[in-house]
Amino acid sequence: MTDPVYTARYLRYGEQTAEECDSLDEALTFLALGWDRGELSETEIVGPDGKVILEGPELLKRMTDTLV
Repeated sequence: MTDPVYTARYLRYGEQTAEECDSLDEALTFLALGWDRGELSETEIVGPDGKVILEGPELLKRMTDTLV
């Protein structure tokens, strides 16, 4: 059995890319730190079932909460 994978999707230099993470917290931290450093623009987090679980204002709020 494989572990759940959360996919943090983002834009970097105008190209859509993604990072696979072991947990939702890891995906949020990855996006939050990259966003805080000005290295990426977040788009969404996809859950292990392939459905978008966070995007838009809710994703941004959760990211900024992670930075506090």
